[in-house]
Amino acid sequence: MAVTDVSILKKKRQQKKMMRFLAKLMIIVLVAGTIVALILTKDSWFPNLKGLLNKVPSGNTTAELAGGQFPIQIGSETEYQFGTVDNAVVVLNDSYYKVYNDNGQELFPHQHTLANPILCTAEKKALIYDLGGNSFSLMSKYKEIYKKNTLKPILIAKLSDKDYAAVVTKDDKFLSFLRIYDEVGEEILSYGSITRIIDVTFDHDNTGCYITTIDSKGGVIVSQILYYKFNHVDRDESGNPVPVWKTDYLETLPFSVRTFSSENIIVFGDNLCAYYDINGNIIKLFNYDYTLTGFDSDTDTAAMLFNHPESRSSELVTIDRSTGEIYKTSLDFIAQNIQVYERLVYIQNNDGITAYTPFGAESSVIKLEDDYDDFHKLNDHIFLMAYDEINRINSN
Repeated sequence: MAVTDVSILKKKRQQKKMMRFLAKLMIIVLVAGTIVALILTKDSWFPNLKGLLNKVPSGNTTAELAGGQFPIQIGSETEYQFGTVDNAVVVLNDSYYKVYNDNGQELFPHQHTLANPILCTAEKKALIYDLGGNSFSLMSKYKEIYKKNTLKPILIAKLSDKDYAAVVTKDDKFLSFLRIYDEVGEEILSYGSITRIIDVTFDHDNTGCYITTIDSKGGVIVSQILYYKFNHVDRDESGNPVPVWKTDYLETLPFSVRTFSSENIIVFGDNLCAYYDINGNIIKLFNYDYTLTGFDSDTDTAAMLFNHPESRSSELVTIDRSTGEIYKTSLDFIAQNIQVYERLVYIQNNDGITAYTPFGAESSVIKLEDDYDDFHKLNDHIFLMAYDEINRINSN
């Protein structure tokens, strides 16, 4: 659930920290008293214990925080967004865009003037844009590559893994207008839509994109996906490029459209999930029994979370790309966040982060002592987002 009142969240976390401090203080007092008692009675119990300590296995499932440059202090005066780019952590708030390496060292500070900044990350770069404003920039982890202004307010923007940017704006003639820019900021495609564009997804080789639109048919919200090739020259009477294909209408409000393998796409909607082939035909349609609370995917695995507050439990649903099979796993906790990384599904709850295979089998458990709002897995590390800081733990 999104936090709408930062002051309330800050107060709650201060109260939690105070309760944890008092609990730890009580434990320290009890342990100290026990140690004193053991020392005073050493002669009576030590001979019986001799050699036993070498036989007892030791283990600690609680994650050890990185230390050193961590935690990265963000400050409590403003909300922020964070992600990972090119093996680094990027942070965007109301004043700056900053990049840190995986040891927490600051690599690149950049002050911006965006009124409502939004961060969009891809494999190597980040796109920052002014939602409702007229400016966007392509950023690396060392510099600003280019900055551009739009004539109309920006509605959404997306970035591909090969540094192509999609920027959707308002328009006088169309309900929304899309422009695609290559890695150096040159416009390579424009498209005016009479319906609202709510998502743009680049194909796996950056030769085209999937445009997701929504409309209303008979009082019902419907969505449609149109696939365009950047080198496709056919245009209609209004001058718009003609799509290679388009799907039938789907009665859902799409939250996100992702590539799924090198040829297929998957749609996460508010009431269903749809899996399409290379020609826009449905392979699998999964209708939800409960409210979707989280989702993520990579090229091989798609995962969705459904919470059941009445039983304090959740359900993990995964879809395997190669077979289209759906797997359901019951979880004995309320899940908060989810990320799919290299075919493992990482799920965060109040106690820590648990990894699952694509088939729902538990792979590993990492316990956390403090509360965190979000996380990002990167290589052998997990970066943890708190209210005013970012921390790091090892994931192996």
